[in-house]
Amino acid sequence: MYKVLIPKTISNTGVEYLLEKGCEVIIGAPSSPDDPRLEDCDAILPGGKSKIKYDQDVLDQCRNCKIIANFSAGYEHVDTLYAEQVGIQVTNAGTANSNAVAEHTLFLMLACAKNHEIMSKAARTGSFSIRANVFNLELRGMTLGIIGFGNIGRRVAEKAVHGFGMKVLVYSPSLAKEQLPDGVRLASDENEIYQTADFISLHVPLTEKTRYMVSKEQFDLMKPSAYIINVSRGGIIKEEDLIKAIEEKKIRGAGLDVFEQEPLPVDSPLFQYENIIISPHCAANTVQALENMELYAAKDIWRVLNGEEPEFPVNHPRRSLP
Repeated sequence: MYKVLIPKTISNTGVEYLLEKGCEVIIGAPSSPDDPRLEDCDAILPGGKSKIKYDQDVLDQCRNCKIIANFSAGYEHVDTLYAEQVGIQVTNAGTANSNAVAEHTLFLMLACAKNHEIMSKAARTGSFSIRANVFNLELRGMTLGIIGFGNIGRRVAEKAVHGFGMKVLVYSPSLAKEQLPDGVRLASDENEIYQTADFISLHVPLTEKTRYMVSKEQFDLMKPSAYIINVSRGGIIKEEDLIKAIEEKKIRGAGLDVFEQEPLPVDSPLFQYENIIISPHCAANTVQALENMELYAAKDIWRVLNGEEPEFPVNHPRRSLP
């Protein structure tokens, strides 16, 4: 009987699936890196906000573990390279939350374009005269620049082109023109995105390479009428530089679902600006996505434990068959 450690369930779909397969499911977060449950389990199903960092010390404790299947798109809490060296497969939730996050991206874009914070406050105080001074934007005909063109980026592009009639420009280092859907153009480099787009949406994982990939240099390139959207991970945008860009009117605004520190401190300067639309890291929190995320991770666990290839790998260890 395989033992699967699940620090925290989000929907029970994965738990039910693994129990039906005859696995022993152990629910509860490890109390420390040397928790004996880590050594005893065949698989682990953690989430993106895992309290345990699966670094070299922890992975050395996971002597029997064959797979760490994350129910989130992010996996920065796992040292994937070391896991690969010691033969531990790492996966993420793949497409499970792609549509939810893509929809939330468009929600933040609309909220920016329609001055949601300003208009909502005015309506609640009876200040309908604001219509004479503040004007909204239509997305149709505007250029959306997408950096990172995985499952979520592709869905955002499709919705923007076919749902809103936007022009879409994308950049991803390994992307070829032949891989682009209709209505989407490949940028020559990241700078073309920053210089030309009306909305810039980030869809990259948080790594040492992407940390602070959007800072003063990028804001200086952007049009003063542009908005930046981040539903990926906090730390991709340097918030200190974002605030300066807003104050100096280098850009028009931002839509943020993720932050360098979460939860945001109550005195965060980000709250001071009505042209920064904020949501509490909830892009993937739809009923449908949460059910799929845990289930997809559980299915990859079952595949790997039975010697099959996972559907959503993020590393490529050499494994022996069970």
